[in-house]
Amino acid sequence: FNVESLKGQAVRKQLWDTAHTVKEKFGKKLYDALLKGQIPDMNSILDRDDFTIMKRAIYATQRHSLPPVTTHNMLDDSKDPILSNVRRIGLFNSRNDRVKIIFHPEFLSSTSPLLPMDYDDF
Repeated sequence: FNVESLKGQAVRKQLWDTAHTVKEKFGKKLYDALLKGQIPDMNSILDRDDFTIMKRAIYATQRHSLPPVTTHNMLDDSKDPILSNVRRIGLFNSRNDRVKIIFHPEFLSSTSPLLPMDYDDF
């Protein structure tokens, strides 16, 4: 795997963990309010710390370069027919590209640490 793909995986996991943490706190506050026979005030159910960790998680997803087109370091990417065609037609995963590319030059498997899914699931 290339470094950018591994970083992206780590950021995705951090975002998932943040969402799970906030969801758990939200659920407990919601449950406590319902136990008291109250409809919770949705403006107060998330506190300042929740917003701070969510903003940090979002900030961590921002990048200043284009996302990688391939998930792996290629031995000779200039001769790879798929990457040659991607370059030829100018698909570089820029914000304005209507089509985004993720070239994963390996069989899909649910045991893969980067894309943990089988081909049919993909």
